[in-house]
Amino acid sequence: MKIRLGVNIDHVATLRNARNGLHPDPIRAAKIVESSGADLVVAHLREDRRHITDEDVINLIRKLSIPLQLEIAPTYEMLDFILKYKPDRICLVP
Repeated sequence: MKIRLGVNIDHVATLRNARNGLHPDPIRAAKIVESSGADLVVAHLREDRRHITDEDVINLIRKLSIPLQLEIAPTYEMLDFILKYKPDRICLVP
């Protein structure tokens, strides 16, 4: 079994949101993760959007060439989101 590395970028977005700005950029962080040889990027789309935002997820799906694992709550809102944008992988986080 091959060991795979996934890197969670949630707190990059948390810092950006706390600063009410554009930096640090979670998309740029994900591209650094990708170029450093990780196997996937992990992000948690919370219902309160405290970390990653919908726009972040959409951009990650569009711009990454490695898989995105999206952590979500098992709600109809999140189900609608993943059916629309189709991340590579999901992890249900109750």
